Parts: sequence; C-alpha cells; structure tokens
Amino acid sequence: MGWLTRAYGLTADNLLDAELVAADGSPIRAADDPELLWALRGGGGNFGVVTAFTVRAHRLGSDIYGANLVYRSSRWRGALSAWENWTRDLPDQMQSIVTVISPPPEFELGTEPVLIVGAAWSGREPQQGEDLIADLRAAATPEDEEVGLVPWTEWQSAMDFLFPRGVRGYWKNTSFDHLDDDVIEILVRRGTEQTWQGTAFDIHHMGGAFARVPVDGTPFPARDARFWLNCYGFWRDPGDDAARTRFVQDLALDMAPFAGDGHYVNFAARDERVPRVAAEETFGRSKLSRLVEVKRRYDPNNVLRRNHNIPPD
Repeated sequence: MGWLTRAYGLTADNLLDAELVAADGSPIRAADDPELLWALRGGGGNFGVVTAFTVRAHRLGSDIYGANLVYRSSRWRGALSAWENWTRDLPDQMQSIVTVISPPPEFELGTEPVLIVGAAWSGREPQQGEDLIADLRAAATPEDEEVGLVPWTEWQSAMDFLFPRGVRGYWKNTSFDHLDDDVIEILVRRGTEQTWQGTAFDIHHMGGAFARVPVDGTPFPARDARFWLNCYGFWRDPGDDAARTRFVQDLALDMAPFAGDGHYVNFAARDERVPRVAAEETFGRSKLSRLVEVKRRYDPNNVLRRNHNIPPD
C-alpha cells in the first residue's frame, strides 16, 4: 500500500509467482499451486521463506508531479472536509495521503502539529496533476506548500529517515468509509494532542485499481474501503514506550465505531491475543479458512510463527 495503490493496486496484487523454501526445507514454486499463490498475495510470511518474486512491472516516468499542502491546526477541519470532497472523483493516477504529525526539524515547519495533504500524480501529463492539485488548493488554501516535478525515487523515499534501523514502534490500522464531522472531530482532537515527535497517523485514499480486484481474488480485506487509517510510532527512547503506545491504541479505539472490516498486516504491531482470533479479525472467517488449509499443507507444525500468525489448527 502506498503512492501507486490507486494506479496499480497493492504490491501483492502484482505478484505473479514466487519461489519458496518450505518449513521442511523443500523447494516450492507458487505458480504450481494456485491456492498457495493466492495465500501469498496478502497472507503474510506464514507459508515458506520466499527466495524470489516475480512481479508485474508498470512503466513510470522518472519524475512524478508531487504536492505537499501544509495546514496548521485551525484549518484542519476545513482541509479534511475539502479533501474528502476532492477524493470523490479523481482519476486512478492521483494518489493522496493525509499525514498528521509533529514535524521533525528536517521539515522546517516548527514544532506544532501539522496536517499535510500529500498527493502524487503518476500519469503521463503532469499538467493534469497540477490542475487537480489546483482544485484542492482552491477549496482549502494551505499555509505552506511544496509542489512540482520530483524524481520518483526521491518522492518514494522522502520519509525513510523517520524509521532508521533500531527505531521503536507500535502500529494500528483500520479501513473506514466516511470522513464526516464525527470522524473529523476525532482526528482533529487526537492530532492536536500529538505535541511530541515520535508518532503520527496517515489517511490513505483508496479506490481505483485497488478496488477493482475481486473481493475473493486475494486474502486482503475491505476492497470497497474509501479510506485506510494508519496510526504509528517511530520513537527511540524505551522510556517513551508506554505513552507512545497508548496514543496509538487510544486513537484506534476512538475510531473503532467507524471502522470497516479487516486490517492490513504491514500496518499492525504483533497482536498479543489468541492468534486465530487475531487472524479472523484481520482476514475474515471465509478467507481465514482458505489460509489455514494452505498453512496446514506447507507448515503444519507452525514453524513460521514469528509473524501475524495464521495457526494451522
């Protein structure tokens, strides 16, 4: 899930084949077993050690048209409402992600929390992307902005510095469909409380190619979701563990009444509940049943279990 989700779907949607070593050491080719290939397209690291991927590639220019529109807290409600309306009729090539964060010094945006609407146009005509951004700017004037052509690799890696090796973290996520006044109130309240560096939350606009994958085409849940919330931590001091974890948990709890079905395993901390219960909540009962059958075939003793586990029994 990322900056090309609406244009080309998830990475998992573009997986065509994989070579694996099973828990018993035997080599496997996923294309020889359609159920295994299905399970790998969103079922996590439960079925073997993958040594090679075959993925569908998509041609992308060296530059994309990118924008970061920055809003101070007094304008968040208007910005979120305008963004919600703007996302209702966008071409697949326009991906946007809202981030609420206490900015690190590298952003040069001060220390108060900010809301940043990030948008990336991956289409061939940059002017189309520029025009769409202009529509959003007209609906909600930002207090700061960074727009223009940018190398794709630079755009894609711009936030990497927040997550250096060894950083501590705790993540939760959920899909949701309505960015109405009640949801906006939660996001504004929690976002303005976030006066430290070390946690943030993102709202991904979904739809496009992601939504056109059949609901049973992969294990991934909630293909009809309009938005996906990812709340996450990236702190360094172990002394901050309790407070940073609590912030993420409380935001997820506040959003629970508005949450859709399923979770995204790459946006989730290791679950401390019974593995089968956690897996059913992530994938849903019917998909979990298929995943369990694949797990039994390739890892009946649950050797591969230090993950978001799908138990074989």
